Amino acid sequence: MKITFVLPGLSRYPIGGYKVVYEYANYFAKHGNDVTIVHVEQVHSGRVSLRIHAKNLALRTHLMGIKSINWFSFDEHVRLKFVSDFDTQNFPDGDCVIATAWYTAREVEKLPEECGRKFYFIQHFEVFDGPEDDVKASWRLPLTKIVIASWLQRIGDQLGVRTELVTNFVDHKMFYPTQPLERKPAISMLVHHMEWKGSKDGLSALKLLTNKWPDLDVYLFGLPKPITGLPENFHYYQAASPEVLRDKVYGFSTIYLFPSHFEGWGLTATEAMACGNALVSTNNGGIDDFGIEGKNAKIVPVGDVESMFKEMDKLLQNREQLLRMQSEAIKAVGPLSIETSGSHFLKVLANTKG
Repeated sequence: MKITFVLPGLSRYPIGGYKVVYEYANYFAKHGNDVTIVHVEQVHSGRVSLRIHAKNLALRTHLMGIKSINWFSFDEHVRLKFVSDFDTQNFPDGDCVIATAWYTAREVEKLPEECGRKFYFIQHFEVFDGPEDDVKASWRLPLTKIVIASWLQRIGDQLGVRTELVTNFVDHKMFYPTQPLERKPAISMLVHHMEWKGSKDGLSALKLLTNKWPDLDVYLFGLPKPITGLPENFHYYQAASPEVLRDKVYGFSTIYLFPSHFEGWGLTATEAMACGNALVSTNNGGIDDFGIEGKNAKIVPVGDVESMFKEMDKLLQNREQLLRMQSEAIKAVGPLSIETSGSHFLKVLANTKG
């Protein structure tokens, strides 16, 4: 099949949703499909910022493009395009064209039939990135909807929209235990600038925890600059590679704290679990397909700093329970593979009639 993904611009830094699309593109290409990823810089608001003007100029002068995505390795058969707008000529003819964000869905719906059968790959309920009415309207467009998580499928049901569930996956060749599960207890967590990611809540809970356990190591990672004023036992890895995450963050921790307010799918949570971390998470939706209360996870209300602290504290006090949950975490994410999800995704594309 000739398959086109449509992404809202490019990112010079790792973004989970982009990484998932890129992984699928590689998988599709390796299985004999002709894959193009079109990155479109046009913004949904209609207002063109100085940043977008600069990016468009960089595109035209070839200063920006594939070399800007140095954080991911593409299969040689995946073609990348970087364009300024949704002009029809920017999109190849094909069998399938896949929107990946709410406002790209509006534009994909307008493309001619020659571009292929139309799909909408939904990785979040994107009310954080646009008006709720517009986001809901994108779900009702005449595109085949593919969602990554059960909670998103439930939103589709509430909106009266049929969806296909293709769960996300873990790269088990990259993420696996590098240390025995009986490693020194420690905590890991993502630091993110977006408020709904819950980093402030998580840091507050971690400070409570380290006040009680002053020798406890905390491994933080993310894109923002290191946070000043943290204790010496807080270790921060900025723009960490997957190898660093596996070996220096998840590999050294026993509990992964996931304080997000609402999440499409907990990518970092599944990576940490694959490396042997029990999960302490808010009830954010994005863990519903793999986080099981009392078995591999302790799940607390969103924003409940005290409960995050208490659940981590209990696990640190009960080493036997922590070890059991670490082992169960590995088992829970084991079936989540690119082979299973990629095969399912391709079947949905192939079996959908235009």
